Amino acid sequence: MTRDCVSCNCKFLTGKRVASLPPGLRPRFLSGLPKTALNDVLSVAAHRQFLASSVVLHEGDPAERFFILTSGQGRHFILTSDGRKILMHWLTPGQLFGGAALLSSTSHYLSSTEVLMDSCALVWERDTIRELVCHFPKLLDNGLSIAITENIAWFVAARVSLFSDDATGRIAQMLVSLASGIGKAGPDGIEIHVGNEDLAAGANVTIFTVSRALAGWQREGILTKGRGKIILQKPELLVTR
Repeated sequence: MTRDCVSCNCKFLTGKRVASLPPGLRPRFLSGLPKTALNDVLSVAAHRQFLASSVVLHEGDPAERFFILTSGQGRHFILTSDGRKILMHWLTPGQLFGGAALLSSTSHYLSSTEVLMDSCALVWERDTIRELVCHFPKLLDNGLSIAITENIAWFVAARVSLFSDDATGRIAQMLVSLASGIGKAGPDGIEIHVGNEDLAAGANVTIFTVSRALAGWQREGILTKGRGKIILQKPELLVTR
């Protein structure tokens, strides 16, 4: 679902083509490109706006588009055969999704992607991004680097936590990971917009277990639980859990 009132400071050419990135945004996928090459890549991107809670990509759909998030927040997820939602990698501005569109052979998205708040993204059609990758090999290098240092590293950490930590430890590790990924520093601590259901799905525990762990950490002064958010005041104490 899209609309025309989400602002991310993108600059447009005629027909809503992108002239430049929002101030301060430095996507890893576009790093190392000369200015003329960067302008060429951006000039063939489209700009899209998405309402909070929109599912942008669906697991199993043909990988026909490639995205870079420019504002807002998103995440990947998959649905099990019994309808359970398994949360995966979180997305912040500058990160890519729909990477299967980079492949030379026709592929499908391995997971779904949703935005958690009003968000914007740059979008390239598969044929277009494939032409750009062939013309600017640096893009392929960047894509491989991101896959290894972000996506695979996250998967390895999640698997290690699943088999080596108890339920409370997995919740703690997830909070620390979210704090470094999507947390925003504020006067009272690191603010994370995440609900109990999300933590339960991500740590593979029950909502009751999450509620009990958060209540205990709140009593210890490690965090404060708010409506749809958590403020970590002493995240270093979670590392030892």
